Amino acid sequence: MTRAPAELRLLAGRAARALAGAGGPAAGDGVAVAVSGGADSLALLHTLRALAGPRDWRLAVVSVDHGLRPGSAADAAFVADHAKALGLPVRVATLGPADLEPHRRAGPEGAARAARYAALWPAADQLGCHWLATGHTLDDQAETVLLQLLRGAGPDGLAGMAVRNDRLLRPLLTARRAETRACCAVIGLTWREDPTNADDGPLRNRVRHHLLPLLEDLRPGAAQTLARTAALAADERAWLTPLITEALTAALVEGAAGGVDSQAPPNSPSATLPDGAPTTRGLGAARLDAEALAGLPVALARRVVREAARRAGEPVPDAAATDRILGLPAD
Repeated sequence: MTRAPAELRLLAGRAARALAGAGGPAAGDGVAVAVSGGADSLALLHTLRALAGPRDWRLAVVSVDHGLRPGSAADAAFVADHAKALGLPVRVATLGPADLEPHRRAGPEGAARAARYAALWPAADQLGCHWLATGHTLDDQAETVLLQLLRGAGPDGLAGMAVRNDRLLRPLLTARRAETRACCAVIGLTWREDPTNADDGPLRNRVRHHLLPLLEDLRPGAAQTLARTAALAADERAWLTPLITEALTAALVEGAAGGVDSQAPPNSPSATLPDGAPTTRGLGAARLDAEALAGLPVALARRVVREAARRAGEPVPDAAATDRILGLPAD
């Protein structure tokens, strides 16, 4: 048997360690790989193929055609053809304006992301896959941390993305974007380039093309440092989660209409995906006791308010809105 190229083995090793640490798929599990046709997602697909055999995973491919730009249908067809050539089942979801409309208040990027996840999960379920894997890399993580800083996020926001978020997996979160491209090149894969990624309009693109390279020039290794910051913040968030749950449960008004599912994991798809994709279903309204909220340390009270909104399936309030909510008991 021909040995896999070193570039693929490198990614496979990173992914295997990340998934093992996060409690990833078990033997016999189905994993749907979200593939856009770009280098990161193609590298993820071939990385998971290298891991799937020895671990008895069932792989499938899912892709989304947003229909927002010329060439998106061709990209989706490219993904479908590649999946079929590998002998993998594939589902391609085609979206239209009606699919984006419910998410408009999240902005163009947020709406497209929310609609994409809303389409990916049903496709994964149709393929009998419990897990959905995406090709986010360490570079994506560093960009996310910078975006959160620019938005004034607190420690929870700086935690960025997780390798595992309930059924969502990011096996390449410790790999660099340059490594995914090197892997595709050595395998002989020609990936698709999304021209909108070169547009300097979206803030993420400006962070990617200008801010992060500047930081790397000023301080080599900046991306790695930002990703390390996210990991430290995530550890703090995990430690605080039981305290937040306990405080939220104590502050909830009994019999409030709708209520909040206090047992729902704070990072589950029923809440909010860590990259900002809004939920596809809400849990109703939540009423918090003003006196109980006022009696909490302000840092904990902020988290309780944000967690209540998250578990109710509502947009998480920003820092200013959260503090206005906390100011209500005093008024």
